Amino acid sequence: MEKNCRGVRKGTWTKEEDTPLRQCIEKYGEGKWHQVPHRAGLNRCRKSCRLRWLNYLRPNIKRGRFSRD
Repeated sequence: MEKNCRGVRKGTWTKEEDTPLRQCIEKYGEGKWHQVPHRAGLNRCRKSCRLRWLNYLRPNIKRGRFSRD
């Protein structure tokens, strides 16, 4: 796990990081992404938190095979 010059963690997310991110979004909702890392207690940048939520953790993401449509 690398850190850049600002001390923000980079690299692969862990399940231990996913849980507080998910709980933070459930409690405060989406938006105000600049506050999410602090509220969730994560050492990640806001963009990383936003992308993790939108692309992997959001409950309504459709996963699996594509249909013929």
